[in-house]
Amino acid sequence: QVHRQRSVPYCAEHPLRVSPHICSAMSGRGDSAGFIALVQATAGATGGVFAAFVLMPLEVAKTRIQLSHGGDLSTFGTLAGILADEGCAGLFKGCPAKCFETGSKNFVYFYIYDVINAVAKRQVKLTTGVKLLLGYLAGVGNTIATMPLEVMATKVQAEKGNDGVFVLVKRVLDKEGVGGLFKGFWYNIMLCVNPAIQNTCFDKVKDWIMKAQVKNGVKSPALSAFQAFLLGAFAKAIATIITYPLVRLKTILQAGQELARKVSESSVGPPFQRTSSKEMLLALAEREDKLPAAQGPLQKVAELYRGIGSALMKSVLQAAFLYMTRDQVAGFVRTFFKLSAKAFFRKDGTVKLGVFSGRPLAS
Repeated sequence: QVHRQRSVPYCAEHPLRVSPHICSAMSGRGDSAGFIALVQATAGATGGVFAAFVLMPLEVAKTRIQLSHGGDLSTFGTLAGILADEGCAGLFKGCPAKCFETGSKNFVYFYIYDVINAVAKRQVKLTTGVKLLLGYLAGVGNTIATMPLEVMATKVQAEKGNDGVFVLVKRVLDKEGVGGLFKGFWYNIMLCVNPAIQNTCFDKVKDWIMKAQVKNGVKSPALSAFQAFLLGAFAKAIATIITYPLVRLKTILQAGQELARKVSESSVGPPFQRTSSKEMLLALAEREDKLPAAQGPLQKVAELYRGIGSALMKSVLQAAFLYMTRDQVAGFVRTFFKLSAKAFFRKDGTVKLGVFSGRPLAS
């Protein structure tokens, strides 16, 4: 006599077993918080990869401008220079690494963000301050999980040669150890406020728009693709302007460059090496092709925001494409998961097809 085991929820001892609660959500009998988070994370990752690929030339130009300390600030001038020196391939340098990094970061961020939002809703009222905190916590978790990918993607874009990702990883590990893959970690932790500001702005304005739609008699309030595009661009622009000097400093550190400046007009020999965050920001505010005495306060502030034009163009468009496509992709992903659940699983989590028909995935 064949003994048929009762299907139970997923656990570490039986990693292939499917929880009936998940099957229930996937088959349409009620979406659990975990399922909603999975859908949003998958949609966010897909939208992020699409935006990263489309805007890769702007990403490369932005990185090159941020790493410079003098010369041309023009995005299109930088793009023309890369095209002349490296050809079309130079405009997509590090594209696979950047797309993988972006997809991974978006998946982790949106999954954590949706899960902790769902938990927080049961405990407290989601005020603007609470939403900012939740967004920041999601960003911290995301940074810890995916920072090595970001460091390597930056290094690939900054390299003049054609070394692959694995060659660069080996070089970093040999020279700096595992810590080299987390260079600029504390700056990234501080910069977790960037997606927190971005998502809080987006969610708040979205709520206002949808409430206005309800007041106007709209039965199923939702953002149009164009509204999501504009709102995503607006939210990212605010976050980028607030945090840009730290973003630039982090990029320089991750690329492996040292910040330095001459302490006086009469300095000779190697420039004084800045070490603290304050000193590095002071160094960042000075052009290398001009003496410090010849640079006024406004020029130094402008230098802190060197490359803000290309960063805004790239970041704003990327966020706009992401938010525009995320809701569209989310609907497709939800439908795909639910159809897959109906095709392969019964209500109790057992498999329908093949020799495993009627049996749980794990014994």
